[in-house]
Amino acid sequence: MLVTGDSVEPFEFGGFEFRPFAVPSRGSTEIALWTVDVPEGGDGKTHTASKEEVFYVLSGAVTIQGQTAKAGDAIVVPPNTPLSLTGGPARVLVATSVGIIGTLEDGTTVTPPWSL
Repeated sequence: MLVTGDSVEPFEFGGFEFRPFAVPSRGSTEIALWTVDVPEGGDGKTHTASKEEVFYVLSGAVTIQGQTAKAGDAIVVPPNTPLSLTGGPARVLVATSVGIIGTLEDGTTVTPPWSL
């Protein structure tokens, strides 16, 4: 199944923009893949994710878990590890498993709508 960039509707959350490319609503059954645009000075909320996530920086630079990655770098975050995405401007490709659930610091769980 071809997913064109023009067909992807963005989701906005906390000033970040997410674009789902391979998720269940687009036919993927195991892998979830999206991009996230990090605004300049982006400061994502600290959270954990129930699945391993791989963050590959397409452009710009971001910091995750105190590690700064620039275009061409990747950061692998194990499941249930606290993280926040900061920095920008940047575009990051995120790969994970279908069914990911995020948990915020206050214990609130979130199923990211861009992962469905």
